Amino acid sequence: MEFLLGGLSSMCAVLFTNPFDVLKTRQQLEGELIAKENLKQRSYKGLRQSFLTVVRTDGLRGLQTGLPAALMYQFSMNSVRLGTYQTAENLGWTRSTKQPALTPLLTFFWGGCSGAASAIASCPFYVVKTQLQAVTSGSYTARFQHRHSGTLSAFGSIYRQSGLRGLFRGCTATIARLGVGGSAQMCSYSACKDFILQYDTFRQSIVLTALASSTVAGFFTSVLMSPCDVVTTRMTNQAVSATGKGLLYGNIVDCFVKVYRAEGLHGYYKGFVPMYVRVAPHTVLNLTFWEFFKGLYERYGKGSAVTAGY
Repeated sequence: MEFLLGGLSSMCAVLFTNPFDVLKTRQQLEGELIAKENLKQRSYKGLRQSFLTVVRTDGLRGLQTGLPAALMYQFSMNSVRLGTYQTAENLGWTRSTKQPALTPLLTFFWGGCSGAASAIASCPFYVVKTQLQAVTSGSYTARFQHRHSGTLSAFGSIYRQSGLRGLFRGCTATIARLGVGGSAQMCSYSACKDFILQYDTFRQSIVLTALASSTVAGFFTSVLMSPCDVVTTRMTNQAVSATGKGLLYGNIVDCFVKVYRAEGLHGYYKGFVPMYVRVAPHTVLNLTFWEFFKGLYERYGKGSAVTAGY
């Protein structure tokens, strides 16, 4: 049940946050391997301009590009991530009563383990989601666009061209992305929540506690995860040869090096603002829907529900 509740709550949250994911993907792919000073024109500069560009070129529907794949990605990713972490928390593995100083390390460790496990389970959906979100009917901003007609056709065409390897393209980067992101989010959220619950104002409001903790956790998560997120997006969206081999990046290290040499540290933080704007409310919505589903589960006497870890 921990896995099911985690997946369903994240699917509800992504209905509201997917537009920011689209903006993030477009920003990360614009000017790929081109130095910032050499970019004469940018269509996705800043949050406001990115929003207007998407609406102008693809209409309001463009803000929900890749939504079916995003829903499948969120369910597969968060059901495993939240379920694994919650199971570890229920077993008492995320806290140390004998040595409280070890608690942050345990939280960090299990957050990373749950993130890595979820990366493997959700990688094919992330590949499809990214390739769909990169396609625009407006100006050509991404270095390469996979012209899939829909979510199912994307799965089919990727498999026919590259087999299972294509659906797991960039898997190492995805593991790094969710491993770092899961550790940072779990650790910072838990630490912030424990700190602010010392005050009566937060103890009396679950929503206020979730909002404050998620805002702090979202910032640390975005800062630490952004380089891996950029690399993952680049690797999953790159053009491939007739045999399905990536034409730009051979592996995660090659991608990191090429991005740094061409774009510097700035390249690792493309799409940072929409990422942060997405992460904090997504965590709040995820938690809110999780609490709602737990309430329904308890009301109908299906057993004791899980306690939200974050």
